[in-house]
Amino acid sequence: MILLTSTSDKISLTTTDIGNIQVQASYVDLSGTTVTPGRLNTIITTATTTDIVASPASSTQRNVKFLSVFNNSSEINKITVLHTDGTTTVDLYQVSLPSCATALYLDGHAGIVTG
Repeated sequence: MILLTSTSDKISLTTTDIGNIQVQASYVDLSGTTVTPGRLNTIITTATTTDIVASPASSTQRNVKFLSVFNNSSEINKITVLHTDGTTTVDLYQVSLPSCATALYLDGHAGIVTG
């Protein structure tokens, strides 16, 4: 599981090439006894770093359940999934993602699916 436990925690994705990277993130927010599911779709077309899971609200913990990073372009794109707590940024994983391939994270399991 990937936990975001403060208003400074977030997950970002770095891409090294232009193209069409499609990201889907699903998560669950926990605030006291309230459980709220959420999701975010993001399309990245430039070589940049993009937030793909935002920080949770105050007094809320966010549990990232699923990430899908699909390379919908004709070129290989080196991607890096990053976690920051607002002070320190670490690489969670990095891969050269082939055309029409998907990097997946499913609640504790990661892998690459090629087309």
